[in-house]
Amino acid sequence: MTAYKKTLFLSDNPNYSVHIYKSRKQWLGGRVSGIGGSDASAAIGMNPWRSNLDLWMIKTGKKKAPDISNNARVKYGQAAEDAIRRLYQAKKLGIVDVHYMPNVVLSNREHPELLYSPDGLLMETKTGRCGILEVKTASPMSAMQKEKWHDNHLPDNYYIQVLHGLNVTNFDFVDLIAELTYDEKYSQIRIYHIERSEAEEDLKTVKEGVLRFWNEYVIPRREPALTLPHI
Repeated sequence: MTAYKKTLFLSDNPNYSVHIYKSRKQWLGGRVSGIGGSDASAAIGMNPWRSNLDLWMIKTGKKKAPDISNNARVKYGQAAEDAIRRLYQAKKLGIVDVHYMPNVVLSNREHPELLYSPDGLLMETKTGRCGILEVKTASPMSAMQKEKWHDNHLPDNYYIQVLHGLNVTNFDFVDLIAELTYDEKYSQIRIYHIERSEAEEDLKTVKEGVLRFWNEYVIPRREPALTLPHI
């Protein structure tokens, strides 16, 4: 991991503060003080596995987040992350510099409750434009799941997650690299690219929704109405 550049994390950035933790356990604790990338879709009622009400109960301390550390898919994703990140680096060699540090949380300076833990920060070598890297592993088995990963289309919860990352950093673009496993013999690597300039309305919608959830429900501890995503 030391092979990756760290300058984007360590530089004095006007858009976000950098919080570096000594261990994964401390890092997990550091994410409870706001809405992180994996929380964003639940906050606006667009997560198929966690409702906005579930998230509210977790953020207000009424219940603990479920421990999924022993889930086989979670374990695989954690084990494969660095290899997939290095594959991305190899594919973008000479085009994009990858900056990475483990156990980091970024907080937006204007809205410190907006948090994001990137799988990498990116800088285009020719233009100096900055972006965020997100690494995913998934097993889309059903026709509906495959459709959600079709061509340049991401599942809603992952799309909202990376938009939240752009809202935290104010960066220019996202590259999400995913390993999609279809069976024991076949998997596919895809890179999904999102330009900030092409997602301005969605960025605004996500930011407003997350801030509303935090300020109107979490801070006053006022229970929200249950919102379920469209399947």
